[in-house]
Amino acid sequence: MNINPVNFTRITIGAQKPQIQRQQNIPSDTFVRTTNTEKQETNAFIKWVEDNDFIQSQLPMLLLDKENIIGSGFSHKTYAIPNNDDYILRTANYNTFNDVDYRSAEIIDTEDKNLKINIGQQVARIELKTHSGYPLSIEVLKKQTGKPIGEPPAQALYNESTGTLRDDVESYESLNRKQNYAKSLEKLAQLPVESYEKLISDIKSAGDAGYSFDHLNSNNLLLDEEKQSINLIDMDKNKIGINYGNILYALTNINYFSTFSSRTGDNPMPQNEIEQAIDNTVTITQKYILAMRAQGVKFDKKNVSMEFHDLLRSFPLSIMCGSFDNETKWKYFEQNGVA
Repeated sequence: MNINPVNFTRITIGAQKPQIQRQQNIPSDTFVRTTNTEKQETNAFIKWVEDNDFIQSQLPMLLLDKENIIGSGFSHKTYAIPNNDDYILRTANYNTFNDVDYRSAEIIDTEDKNLKINIGQQVARIELKTHSGYPLSIEVLKKQTGKPIGEPPAQALYNESTGTLRDDVESYESLNRKQNYAKSLEKLAQLPVESYEKLISDIKSAGDAGYSFDHLNSNNLLLDEEKQSINLIDMDKNKIGINYGNILYALTNINYFSTFSSRTGDNPMPQNEIEQAIDNTVTITQKYILAMRAQGVKFDKKNVSMEFHDLLRSFPLSIMCGSFDNETKWKYFEQNGVA
């Protein structure tokens, strides 16, 4: 069973073609680049845009073809770029692209040249105007491989204004979500410790460049089974720093465990599958601890988030540490060199 990005919804984009008014004596590439290339390293995406007449000849049809949509979340949708497997486009869900003046395009170099790894970061931004004067922005992100692990938090599935489940989204307790959660844990548990070491190494590199990880949504970690890697997306540049307990919270997707293991409500799971999920959560945690020790990082007992506290109190970690007492669990971490 594949791990599918189940929080994605099917979106139908209007079929109307953009009205592009061409004038004589205007070359096909008329976008404005707002970077000084003499002082900066070459932006590979902008160079590709120039070499392939992307804005004028490809972008209009790309945005109006629903087959190019590779996913949609709460506020954004993402697009594949035909003939370019290195980048994707992301824009707000409410954009329809039926009234765009593509001759107005400006492409802005936003690439962080200090970030040497791929965390799905923005490298450029395409600014467009509409015939009605409304501005429109498209992000260009580095493409990351893998499929989202686990399940998103429940609040991501509901409409903020009405409190109702968003259209075409399965309920939080659906059988598909529970099966996806269990399969995700199983595949993560099968990874070698080296996979977790690379994840921590990437987290450290991103942290050194000023980025922090949004741990509230496990979907921000992508599992690439072929490469046996756990990849990062949606990291923010701020001064929060890296909290390794929060990374483990996202890896274990522990926020979904109580829903998965509930014996009441919709789609109760068999006891043997609940026990397997517990075993897999323990295995993931143990491998993560081994990787932490190898990478020389530790949990910060003085900076425990509410989410990591929830993980500490969880049944799987209580089984692993042989106690429901949090102090005993911290002693377990100390004995294993990660606290």
